[in-house]
Amino acid sequence: MKQIFTNRRSLLLLTFMVGFFSLKGSASSITVTPPRLAFTADGGGYFEGQIEVYGAADKEIRVKTYFMDWDFDEDGTVQFYAEPDQVARSATAWLRIEPSEFLLPAGSKRLVTVRGQVPPETPPGDYWSMFFVEFLPYSVLQTSGMRMSGRVGGSITVTVPGPFTTKGRIDAFIIQKGLINGRPGINATLVFTNEGDSVLEPTGRIEIKDLQNKRVGLLTIPPSKVLPQSRREIRLQEELRLKPGKYVAVAVVDYGGSKLAGYQTVFSVQ
Repeated sequence: MKQIFTNRRSLLLLTFMVGFFSLKGSASSITVTPPRLAFTADGGGYFEGQIEVYGAADKEIRVKTYFMDWDFDEDGTVQFYAEPDQVARSATAWLRIEPSEFLLPAGSKRLVTVRGQVPPETPPGDYWSMFFVEFLPYSVLQTSGMRMSGRVGGSITVTVPGPFTTKGRIDAFIIQKGLINGRPGINATLVFTNEGDSVLEPTGRIEIKDLQNKRVGLLTIPPSKVLPQSRREIRLQEELRLKPGKYVAVAVVDYGGSKLAGYQTVFSVQ
């Protein structure tokens, strides 16, 4: 069920699990806000926004800003790419950031501008990138250059309006008994595919019924971001004691389309 990604040689790193990440954070007392930028522009249209970079209270810091491509793997792990043209719906090539490098005096802040232009004839839908603010202690030097201390950043989404498709489906659904915190429970995995042009956030429920159609359990499917033309494994577990026998599990997902997505399976408890 899990696809092996063999063509991603330019993968820079794998990082934290997120629903749809916002890298709002701080390191060495530096913060960046907002953690997300969202723009709407037609093909050929311009857009612009700003982020605020707050410096450390006790020292001057050199700051560098840049963009990177990213997407999710099927587990929902964010993947960053060092090379361009690895993400089909990347907005990185459309973007500019100013200033790209500057000194941030102790206890101060700096506005950084993100602007761009959507290429003409761009199909409607969602496109994305990631901004990073990388900071280096100005006083720390090495023979190979200045040592990096860390970075924070956030997501950029550009929506090109128009008649785009909102469509999704459940491709697979597995449910079985297990131990949750040492107690009887249920482990479930469903695979949701986004067939449309915009980022979806499916959510829903899993109903467990006995063969007399009596509901004996209910699991909530948490919101999970799924990028266009991609699939996502959504895993969940719940403490639940079931008697031995056969059960019917019905997964129902609302992803914002005209119809709900559903999937039914039968499983046994020994």
